[in-house]
Amino acid sequence: MRKLLSLLLLLPLGLSAQDLAPVAELDTQAIRIGEQTRLKLSVNYRVDKGERVQIVWPVITGDTITSHIEVLEDSGVDTVVNGNDPYRFQQLRQLRITSFDSGYWAIPPFLFIVNGDTMATKALLLGVETVDVDTTQAFRDIKEIYELPFSWTDWLREHWVWFAGGAGVLVAILLLVFFLRRPRKAVVVEAPPKPLHERMLDGLAEIDRKKLWQQGLVKQYQSEVTDLLRAYVEERYGVPALERTTDDLMAELRLSAMGSEAREQLGNLLRMADMVKFAKYTALPAENEQLMASAVRFIHNTSEQLPHA
Repeated sequence: MRKLLSLLLLLPLGLSAQDLAPVAELDTQAIRIGEQTRLKLSVNYRVDKGERVQIVWPVITGDTITSHIEVLEDSGVDTVVNGNDPYRFQQLRQLRITSFDSGYWAIPPFLFIVNGDTMATKALLLGVETVDVDTTQAFRDIKEIYELPFSWTDWLREHWVWFAGGAGVLVAILLLVFFLRRPRKAVVVEAPPKPLHERMLDGLAEIDRKKLWQQGLVKQYQSEVTDLLRAYVEERYGVPALERTTDDLMAELRLSAMGSEAREQLGNLLRMADMVKFAKYTALPAENEQLMASAVRFIHNTSEQLPHA
């Protein structure tokens, strides 16, 4: 029983030491002369108990590991989450290496200092093979340099950029002289047209200045406000609105870009005006004021979706 308890107590320590053991591995253990492979160095560790892990990496000086193995690229040390465990991390360093000497070359162990303890990776062996040469074919001498005769066609093909550039500069100068010497005309700068929502807000302000419902012209006031809203919807969303009934227009707008909240707000405004115009409903002063405020708010809310010119 005591032996079993001792094994259970030592098990976490064994797993921790195994996790902290540095690892060196090659993508491939055999290459041909001049080919490249990757040497990966890594250390796995956990931090779920709040302890700090200090890892001192080996120093690789220069661009060689040994006299036969060259380092072409060093990624540096990177820390990543190892797998799906958020407390398990890996420090990783990748070296792109090559060799121009055939044979089997040993990669010595790399020494790490982990939490004050020195740990070493396993030694690796890299095989470098020669390139196969067909010895049945006779070797030929290198041919001497052959000088081609001068050709105007080849010369023009090689220097055509200079001729094209000179012609372009000459044309640019002539055009500049032409435009500088031609008589100048007065340029009339037209003011850009007002955006749709600004024009409609100006129209509502003009209706408000008429004081229609204050003079008893409630039906005319309601008609002018809703007619302006229908014109805004027709131009804004491309839906025929001036000649549609309120129900038909609401059904058509379900297929437009207008949001459901804006459709509900517009529907309430139009139905209130329909009651005044067709059902002889007498709107209260507060309802007339609310109509104008709601119309202004509807245009403001939908103008944010206007496409920019």
